Amino acid sequence: MLEFMIERMTRKKLANIEFSRIEPELPKDKDEIGLYIHIPFCKTPCPFCAYIRYPFNPKLERPYIEAVKKEIDLYRKVLGNVKINSIYVGGGTPTIMPEGVADILKHVRSAFDVSSDIGVESNPDDLNEKTLALLLDAGVSKLSTGVQSFSDKILKSIGRRSHDAKQALDAIELVMNNGGFDTFSIDLMFSLPTQSLADLKGDLDIVIEKGVPQVATYPLLLFPYCEMYHDVKENKIELPNKKVEKKMYDVIVNSFIDAGYEPCSVWSFTKNGIDKYGSVERDEYIGVGAGAMSSVGEYFYANTASVEEYIQALGNGSLPITTGARSSLEGIAARWLSMSLYETGFDKREFKNRFGMDVDEKFKSFLRWLKLFGVIKVEGDHVQVTRKGMYPIHLMTKTFLLTFIAKACVACMENPKPLNLRSS
Repeated sequence: MLEFMIERMTRKKLANIEFSRIEPELPKDKDEIGLYIHIPFCKTPCPFCAYIRYPFNPKLERPYIEAVKKEIDLYRKVLGNVKINSIYVGGGTPTIMPEGVADILKHVRSAFDVSSDIGVESNPDDLNEKTLALLLDAGVSKLSTGVQSFSDKILKSIGRRSHDAKQALDAIELVMNNGGFDTFSIDLMFSLPTQSLADLKGDLDIVIEKGVPQVATYPLLLFPYCEMYHDVKENKIELPNKKVEKKMYDVIVNSFIDAGYEPCSVWSFTKNGIDKYGSVERDEYIGVGAGAMSSVGEYFYANTASVEEYIQALGNGSLPITTGARSSLEGIAARWLSMSLYETGFDKREFKNRFGMDVDEKFKSFLRWLKLFGVIKVEGDHVQVTRKGMYPIHLMTKTFLLTFIAKACVACMENPKPLNLRSS
């Protein structure tokens, strides 16, 4: 009942949000802001991947890098002397072109005052001593690698052809022996085709045995345009049911907490003293790159997903924005609240400072309901997600991604032609 209500309430909150060809108000007069850099290329795009990605074409690498640098320069005109307080490079597979990533990061430092850690996603098969040295030299302090599973059987079932279990284990050993990164995290997935509880437990045991500093455990998220989405709809692939997914999630939480890890979100667990690595925990940020998304003020907007259109737009001196949605202050506050719950808690005073209103008044019934069902506990101004409440918040986050973010991705793919917006 609790889980059903959480999913229903989340879908209802997001039902009226639609993405359209609106011209967003560009960010101005900001003291600080986050930066997301999207590298859409992959050697072999996975059939389950929900994000904007393309097969790697070496001929497009340099034009793409130069286009990203031009987009950074256009935002420099808009943002002025803003401080960049967060940099995250995702994909796709950023480490498919490590020299390009280093070039882009160098350009960011020349354009902005950077006062942040830099996080980069990677694939195990890309990690070698040369790539690690390039990333460290470029100032990367946080590295994540997408293992997904240590089972070759599971990797095959999800079409993950870029690496096998041995390559994943070798990559983990290489990075951990290197010792140059402040944070090293690996991604695992659960609720996968053919995956059993024993399969999942085997993956978790390896992570704990290896002493990996941080792990993110993501459920399978199938957006409407994913190849695997259609295979599931046509009953070609069977996924674990909700009861099994809940058992899997409980195994994840219990395994890591019992091994001394602390939840830093409902999907991530870290060793004590390790600065967390996260891809989505940002308040306001601009996104550069094909398919990148930005969240600034009342607007959430997306760049064209077409690499060719992206390069052409920047060559013409215009921003590659193609679609967006505008939210009310209450909508922005609701997104902030849901993201804070995803991160396992928040301080009421932070909400007050951010939005100028009392969270207990604005979301009185919602918070009271969460407290009644034991999802959260409140001590003074601090709201904390309980161990019991982690699964319901997992469902809330999953529903948010499958509605709001899925809509954004579909909209930017269906509207490849940018709006021809100028930065001044």
